[in-house]
Amino acid sequence: MKPFDWHGIWAPEMHPLEVIFRVSMVFLFAQLVLRLLGRKELGRYSSFDLVLLFLLTVCLRRTLVGDDDSLTTGFIALATLGAWDRLFSWLSFRDRLAARVLEGRPLELVHEGELVHENLRRSRISRRELLSQLRSHGRDDLGSVRAAFLEPNGRVTFLFREAGQ
Repeated sequence: MKPFDWHGIWAPEMHPLEVIFRVSMVFLFAQLVLRLLGRKELGRYSSFDLVLLFLLTVCLRRTLVGDDDSLTTGFIALATLGAWDRLFSWLSFRDRLAARVLEGRPLELVHEGELVHENLRRSRISRRELLSQLRSHGRDDLGSVRAAFLEPNGRVTFLFREAGQ
């Protein structure tokens, strides 16, 4: 039996600045790709979405830290990801323009009971899918909807007409 290598689990093979640079580039590129994919894909997890997320991590593992299996490199990579996430969260909180760029704006899908076809097409949400979301709120008639929005987090929110309207 081989003795436990206390030094080997901590000794990084990559320079810490290279790890930070690699992780930063991959994180920023992944954010760009996910932003270009659109909100619908992030608001629900189908089997395709889960496979994509799983394969994304498998594909990028070596890009992030190469062959370096040290705990130090793993910790540096994780801390870098956390720092980028924290920075984006802080920027979104502090600055409306940054929030719009990083998170996006709500997209109106229904206006006064009528579908906004251009926005449905742009967000790749079918009428059938929207009606399914509406039924999850206990309604089945678009006429009862004053407005519906695709939120930046990928969820659809509905504003309903009052009973007398």
